[in-house]
Amino acid sequence: MTGPSTTKLGQDGGAGSEPYLHLSKSLRFSNLDEFQYWHQHGPMLGKLLCDGNYSVHHQYEYLCLFARLIVPSLGPFPSPGREVFQCILGSIGPFELSQNFTKTRSTTRIAYEPTSHRATTGQDPFNRALLPSALHDLKATAAAINLDLHHALLPRLTLSDSDVARLPQSQTAELPFKTQTILALDLDPAGISVKEYFYPTLKAQVTAQSPTQLCIDAIRTIDSEQLFAQGCDALQEYLQQPGQKTEIFLVSCDLVDPHRTRLKFYLAEFDVRFDRLVEHWTMGGQLNKEDPDITEGLAMLDELWRALEIVEGLRAYPKRPSQPGDPPTYLPLMLNYEIHPGRRAPIPKFYFPVSGIPDTKVAAVLTDFFERHDMPDQAAVYAANLQNYFAGENLEETTHHQAWLSFSYAKSKGPYLTVYYH
Repeated sequence: MTGPSTTKLGQDGGAGSEPYLHLSKSLRFSNLDEFQYWHQHGPMLGKLLCDGNYSVHHQYEYLCLFARLIVPSLGPFPSPGREVFQCILGSIGPFELSQNFTKTRSTTRIAYEPTSHRATTGQDPFNRALLPSALHDLKATAAAINLDLHHALLPRLTLSDSDVARLPQSQTAELPFKTQTILALDLDPAGISVKEYFYPTLKAQVTAQSPTQLCIDAIRTIDSEQLFAQGCDALQEYLQQPGQKTEIFLVSCDLVDPHRTRLKFYLAEFDVRFDRLVEHWTMGGQLNKEDPDITEGLAMLDELWRALEIVEGLRAYPKRPSQPGDPPTYLPLMLNYEIHPGRRAPIPKFYFPVSGIPDTKVAAVLTDFFERHDMPDQAAVYAANLQNYFAGENLEETTHHQAWLSFSYAKSKGPYLTVYYH
């Protein structure tokens, strides 16, 4: 990915900037790339933490974690004319900030792909080398990380040395995305929780399997206690229905004890129609028979679909992450099915691609949604906070800072939305 350097030193004021500004006086970085990543993403991270009402102690803790553990793992900073490893996340570098919204609070999230210059120079073309040290560093922070699922799933869903050797170099050079794994941190005031995402497309290609079959077989193989058997059965039955062409392209798990983890299977839907959303949300009409929350959630999805004015039609497979100026038809829909131990019915979550829609329009849609669904605290501040995150920019003209909007629903907790910022 080639992208402009948008680091703006000296323009990082506003609410929530104080911890970032104070730390910037004393932090020292090993190279220019680290310096640029800190000043690119640090201001917004600080503001997200402040807006989430994190204590000042947690604000400093999580900013320091970003500076000392994550920034050194982001590799070369993308600058004009500089070709660097292309991560599937799509923000500036292999990094993404997002924000979860519930009725009671907002929570800050970080996603990143541990990367080094070797992923760009060809010495580590599938960017596998830095993951072990990144996990070791996170575990050293006293985060409650259990790596059993990591060790079990990594060889089954991602490329091994033997797999890499079997891929022709000419074919490797043409691949739009080579990402194998991504890490995500929920920065909860009670502590950090870590998720790992596995991108199995290339493993499926090397082993001549469909990504869906590869992923479900991998879970069944490691699930000796049949914790996820019912959920996998339901998902497999749905995806094997006649005419169903949607494939799994990501699998994630919480890095906790396997008895407590959630598995998430992600799909991309290129036939962007509300009918397809209904089909997936209800799993062909099966979920609403088992879970009354499905019908209520679908009504809210309909509200968002109409308000965002999602353009229907077939999408092409993206050859790169979204960029400023892309039309609203560049990205497909995404969804995931969350499977819990001992539960048959998967829990759906939908992702609207809102890149290409004016940022002020997305903010207005969310503000209206928050107001109508008993989230007044979020409604009162969302638009103003967004402008503070991108101070100095005209959000009536920008169309890329809110790249994705996800939605899930449970009557017991209300709507659960996440905005992914670029």
